[in-house]
Amino acid sequence: MNAVFTVLLWGVALTAAAPVVLLIIETLAAFFPLRRQSTGAQPSSLAVIVPAHNEGRHMVATLRDLRAQLRPDDRLIVVADNCTDDTAAVAEDCGAEVFDRAAPDHRGKGYALQYAIDCLRDAPPECIAFFDADCRVGEGALQHLAGVACASGRPAQALNMMNAPDGARPGTSVSAFAWIMINRVRMTGLSNLFDVTRFTGVGLAAPWELISRLDFAAGDITEDLLMTLKMAAAGAPPVFAPDAQVTSFFPTAQDASVTQRARWEYGSLEIMARHAAPAMLHGMLRADVKLILLAADAMIPPLVALGAGLGLAAVLSALMIGFTGPGPLVAILTSIAIFVLALVAGWLRFGRTALPASQLWALAPFMLQKLKVYGRRGRASAKTWTRTERDNDGGKTK
Repeated sequence: MNAVFTVLLWGVALTAAAPVVLLIIETLAAFFPLRRQSTGAQPSSLAVIVPAHNEGRHMVATLRDLRAQLRPDDRLIVVADNCTDDTAAVAEDCGAEVFDRAAPDHRGKGYALQYAIDCLRDAPPECIAFFDADCRVGEGALQHLAGVACASGRPAQALNMMNAPDGARPGTSVSAFAWIMINRVRMTGLSNLFDVTRFTGVGLAAPWELISRLDFAAGDITEDLLMTLKMAAAGAPPVFAPDAQVTSFFPTAQDASVTQRARWEYGSLEIMARHAAPAMLHGMLRADVKLILLAADAMIPPLVALGAGLGLAAVLSALMIGFTGPGPLVAILTSIAIFVLALVAGWLRFGRTALPASQLWALAPFMLQKLKVYGRRGRASAKTWTRTERDNDGGKTK
């Protein structure tokens, strides 16, 4: 019996160690100078796709940012996806083409993107780009992404940042740091080490010949991670283009924040459970190192879930120490130490602006809100795609 417990706990310890080791490797690699991507000639034709569900006035700033960076023959297309507001009219007023999509049984960004791609097949552009309807696009970001995509023949992903708006709840600064760890630190580390990165769902340009072969039509609540694995499996993993920056803001309403975080976190866990391991096996069979690495990165749980899992494993190992000896407990405590080291290193180098030392106390309300994310309401909201309620929506139904 002791041997069985020992084997099981060592399995837990090694399983917990794998994502922690990759996390610290990515974090430390981000300390080195950023890998810069070369840019080629601009594509002869470019189509920019903005999926929008009941965005109305919220997308005006985004469309203006994009319009200012388009050439005369480029196309700006808004997919008015199952809208019940004035999204289509606002888009036309901002100078965008509108693809009106009505399919209430198939909701979500992936379906909207696939609809736009299918509509473009008769007259395809050389390059296509995706942006969310509520982001701000940095100056020159569109041209830089298109140039990197043309030069590399691969999708080019912008640096996608989420900031805490004025008046945000205290825990939002912690969320901003967690976002930095995911989208800046880890993506920079992956790029520096292996010249790959993840698709974040916004701020991507890619050659039409690649995108047109992929299937975006899925209702996954974190379609970005799934598309990353699909792109890598197609032999074209995304490259990181941090000189192009896209910025969004966390919602200030508590219910909207819980819904958004639940979608991200449960979606990440779903990708881990359903797609990451098969993608890794596929990569091993093909000896595709980049696909293996992106699958391994997708298997790193959300930071809070990873920390909670390590803590539970440590408690279990401590309770079973009389049967298994100290080995599993020592291994798990070592993983916890490495996990903390990665977070501290990431915060010291990249996160102190978003989460100043004076606001570290906000970890407490942040963790309390996480209970709601993993509670009944959070689980329910993550079962299907839902639009995140924007500030000043006036109680609009998501």
